[in-house]
Amino acid sequence: MADEIIRSIIEGCHIAVYSSIKPGTVHRLRLDNTAMYMVSSCIGIIDYLEKAIEMGRRVKKGELAATGLDIGKLIGKALREAYRWTTYHPYPDVIVPSITNALILSYVEPDNVIRQAGELRRALELFIGGSRWRDVRELINALKSIGYNDMVEHLYSTGITYSQALTEGVSLSEAFSVLGSRWPGFLAVSPKEYVVYEYLKQLIEYYQKIRDGENAVIATYLSIIKSKLPTWAIKEVEKAFQEGLMKTKEGGKILFNLDMKLRRQGIEFLEYTPLLIAITQLAVYEGLRL
Repeated sequence: MADEIIRSIIEGCHIAVYSSIKPGTVHRLRLDNTAMYMVSSCIGIIDYLEKAIEMGRRVKKGELAATGLDIGKLIGKALREAYRWTTYHPYPDVIVPSITNALILSYVEPDNVIRQAGELRRALELFIGGSRWRDVRELINALKSIGYNDMVEHLYSTGITYSQALTEGVSLSEAFSVLGSRWPGFLAVSPKEYVVYEYLKQLIEYYQKIRDGENAVIATYLSIIKSKLPTWAIKEVEKAFQEGLMKTKEGGKILFNLDMKLRRQGIEFLEYTPLLIAITQLAVYEGLRL
């Protein structure tokens, strides 16, 4: 089971990042290192994925109390390890959801991710909603140490500081909800959010219809960003869907041209890729394949 979960986490990250062509974000045809850093952010934390899986199993067996886990310390160590592994280019919004996906999958061991989505969300609430102020402190310290002061400042701007975490009992759940307002990948770690499972259901349904994992991921990505696109781009996305996306030469051409035009206009949606990764990791566990 542990191997299956880890494969799902790594392969889900790989498919989500390198699926091509995703207009406005990374894909395998883009000539920069962003995709590599995102995937390496997953590969570099395999030891901590294993630790998360062990935690989930031990809580399930009653050997550990969920409230007694040092989840903040685990996340902090994973962030620092990824910082070294990626030569100082980690993606916290990729790393943290990967850790929590490993944790809840090992705890629930779902036969069907969609049907048992409620159990997975309750598991997330158990582990993240039940975290303590020192877990928030560990998160803030780790983000500082790897150079993500913008994330720390965003937390501070909403009142989530060391002192508030201590005096008001702030949990990681609140911290991740705040971070998710700017970095949507963190929404996958917020027990109050449904967005992951809404798009997961869509991704699985699309995959079952066309049996093409890459196209299913591209379709899900386009659905995520569609409302944020300019009007002219929305029309191009609709045309691409009509042409079968990357299943046809014409669909691929539309996506390629749309990607180029968005880039020329400086329109990007890179921040939504970590959310897509978290969704795809669960989809791979459910059975999605390229």
